[in-house]
Amino acid sequence: MTTQQRPERKLHRRSDRNTNTREIMALLRASGPMTQADIARATALSRATVNHIVQALRDQGAVEYQWKNRREALVTLSSNRGSVASIFVREAEIHAILFDFTGQARSDFFNADFPNFAGSQTSPPQVLEIVQQLIGVAQTRSSPLCGISIAIEGPIEQSTGAIAPWAWQRLPHWKQVDIRAYFTKHLRIPTVVDNDANFAALSEWSWGIGRGCNDFLYITSAEGIGGGIIINGKVYHGGTGLAGEFGHMVIEEHGNLCFCGNRGCLTSFATEHAILKALGDSGKTKTSLLDVIESARNGDAACQRVLSETGRHLGKALATVVRVLGPSVIAIGGTLGHAGEIVLDGLRSSAEVINLRAIGQAPEFHIATILDDATEFGGMAAILSEIDLGISSLAPWMMESRRVGSSQSEDRA
Repeated sequence: MTTQQRPERKLHRRSDRNTNTREIMALLRASGPMTQADIARATALSRATVNHIVQALRDQGAVEYQWKNRREALVTLSSNRGSVASIFVREAEIHAILFDFTGQARSDFFNADFPNFAGSQTSPPQVLEIVQQLIGVAQTRSSPLCGISIAIEGPIEQSTGAIAPWAWQRLPHWKQVDIRAYFTKHLRIPTVVDNDANFAALSEWSWGIGRGCNDFLYITSAEGIGGGIIINGKVYHGGTGLAGEFGHMVIEEHGNLCFCGNRGCLTSFATEHAILKALGDSGKTKTSLLDVIESARNGDAACQRVLSETGRHLGKALATVVRVLGPSVIAIGGTLGHAGEIVLDGLRSSAEVINLRAIGQAPEFHIATILDDATEFGGMAAILSEIDLGISSLAPWMMESRRVGSSQSEDRA
C-alpha cells in the first residue's frame, strides 16, 4: 500500500463513523430513549461500535444516560450547551423563543415589545433585529447562539425559498424574499426555514402522539388551516415545497370564496373566522375560537353543534387525504385541538370517515398533545437536527414562557 492511499482509508473510516453517528442520532430522535443493545439491533451496528459512538456523543453533551438498573441505561438525547432560537412569523406578530441549554432557561420575545415595530406588518428586517437581540442575550449568558429556525405562516416554494405568490397579500414585506438565504447572509449561523404547520407536525412527531410513527399526518386549525406530513422521520415537502396545504382542499364546489382564489376550501369551514361566522348565523356571538370552545365545554348546545360540524368538515377532507397517503396516525392541533373530543366525535361521525372503516382499516385520529407553541417547539427540533443535536423530551423549563421586552436589562432577562 502506498503512502498516497493511506489518507483515503482514514477519510473513509471517518466518513463511516460520521454516517453511523448520524444514523444513531436519527434513531433516537424517531424512537426516543433506547438501550445500547436496542440501538445495535435497530442499526445493525456492532455493540462495540455503538458503545464507542455513544461515549463520544456523551462527552460532547449530545446524549446522556438514564439508568434503568445497575447494569442497563437508556441513551437519551440531551443538549446542554449553547442556545438556539425558534421564531414564528405571522402577518402582524413575531414570536421568538431563546432556548438556553447552558442555563436551562427560556426567554420569549415579541415584536410588540419593540417600539419601532408597533402596529406594523412583519418584515425580514424586523426578524433580523430581534435575532440580533437574541444573539446579545445569549452572549451575555455565555451560551452562544448556535442556530435559528424561522417558521412562516404561509407556504414556501421549494424552487425560490420564498412565500408562494398566492399568499403574498398576507405577508407583503416578504414578497420574493429567499428567506433562508437572506438570514444566512446577514447572520452566518445555521438557519432552517419552513412553514409553521410543518414545524408543528415535527414537534408532535418528535415528542407527542406521532412519536415512533413512520407515516404521520398533522392538521392545525386556528386563524387558518395547515398540515404537515412526516414520512420516514422527515417532513415531506413534495417537489414544489407546498405539500400539506390541506386548508385549500375544495370540499364544497359552490362554497365561499377563499383568499387563494378557489371556492369551498376547507379554510372556509374549519377556521376561527368560519366557526365564528357559523355561530353568528345561528344567533350566537363569540369573539374568539377559545371562547366558543369554553362555552361548548360548559354545555352550550350551539357551540357544541358548530364544533361538531367543524369536525365533520375535517373528516370529509381527511378521508380524501387518507385514500391518497394512507397515514396510520392523524393528529388535530392548533387552537381547535383544545376542543378535544367534541371535534373528534364530529370527525369520526362524518360519512366519509365511516366509509373508510367500511372498506378497510382507518387511521387513528387523535388530538395533538402539544397544543401551545407547537410551531416554536418544532422549529427547535428542526434546528437541533440541523446542527446534529436533539432532545428526547421537553423539559419543564422549556414550557415556562418568560416574556422579555427589548428595553429590559439582562438581569431581568
